[in-house]
Amino acid sequence: MKKDEKYNRIVTAAEKVFFNYGYGQSSMDQVAQEAGVAKGTIYLYFQSKQELYYAIGVRALGILLKSFRELFSSCKSGLEKVVAFGRAFAQYRKSYPDYYQFIVNYQGEPYDERNEYGEVHRTYQESRELFRVLVKAVTEGQADGSIGVKTDPALLAAILWCQTCGVVQLTALREPFFKLFTPSSADEMLESYFTLTEKVLEREIRLERVPN
Repeated sequence: MKKDEKYNRIVTAAEKVFFNYGYGQSSMDQVAQEAGVAKGTIYLYFQSKQELYYAIGVRALGILLKSFRELFSSCKSGLEKVVAFGRAFAQYRKSYPDYYQFIVNYQGEPYDERNEYGEVHRTYQESRELFRVLVKAVTEGQADGSIGVKTDPALLAAILWCQTCGVVQLTALREPFFKLFTPSSADEMLESYFTLTEKVLEREIRLERVPN
């Protein structure tokens, strides 16, 4: 079996095991059995169980990045791209729930830039590329006039990234709670959030960096 083929076979087996039993309750022996390889073979490709888990993350982030780029091809302005970015992430949660859960878990961990090895490093690279795509969309929006908020594009992108990830996650998790106060569904709340975000970004607002 070719090296790339065996690598993909192991990662696919790890997905089945980790997603069915949970990362903490899974073992490399289970992955080896699912993949039909010796346990030692897995360690020829991955240094640890964590690194194997992050190999799944590379796939998860790659699919998300591809969906962003496909949506952007039909957008006419930077603002449209920014809003499409959020909607794509919300749809991703439904289309790829297991990959989405990896991203939620991954973003709940502290970012350690010293992790410059193996699959963890590749996951970080994919995350950086995702963020660059959003920064580019914000930059385009400011240049074409569709985004009126005047601030550093990377700073604005970081704020939007954190807001969107939080709103997508909480509207799903806390929908029963919010329904005690509003008849709106999680999807309706998300759509209201995207509309609100779009209206705010259109306005001419100047944000200054707060000194440390």
